[in-house]
Amino acid sequence: MQEKLVIVPKKTTGGHKAGMIAFFVLTCLCLVLSMFVSPVMFLVPTIIFGVIWYLFAFRSEVEYEYTYYDGDLRFAKIRNKAKRKKIAYLSMDDVLTIAPKGDRSIYKYENDRSVTVKNIASGNAGAKLYEAVCKGENGITRYEFEPDEDMLNAIMVKYPRSVIK
Repeated sequence: MQEKLVIVPKKTTGGHKAGMIAFFVLTCLCLVLSMFVSPVMFLVPTIIFGVIWYLFAFRSEVEYEYTYYDGDLRFAKIRNKAKRKKIAYLSMDDVLTIAPKGDRSIYKYENDRSVTVKNIASGNAGAKLYEAVCKGENGITRYEFEPDEDMLNAIMVKYPRSVIK
């Protein structure tokens, strides 16, 4: 059995871009004011806004990793290509179904308020979203993710009734 790995970068939101621009403008404004008005009074805000802008601009990249290997489906969140956080570990024996978002087979889980929903997709408008419905010790959970065709085919080899294309 071969491991199937999909890494999906998360889309940068408009609010994130607006915050990045706002902190850049504040940094530049405080820098100019510290040069011309009062260096002591505006130097500390310049440094603070500069650090916040740096964190917004260069340290906030998020990717999601989906891994399938021999009946196990794992989801992880990767920050800045360095820190990995496990989101979920699913055994395919506990997965009720994997289907495209909006499919009739998962309609009852989409409208049930007791089902926990975890969105681990990129947020791109043109992406093909699938939903994995899984039963666990905390009840039923629905995961929204973006597998590729190779991953779906690998899952279908061992669990053909669990996957709906």
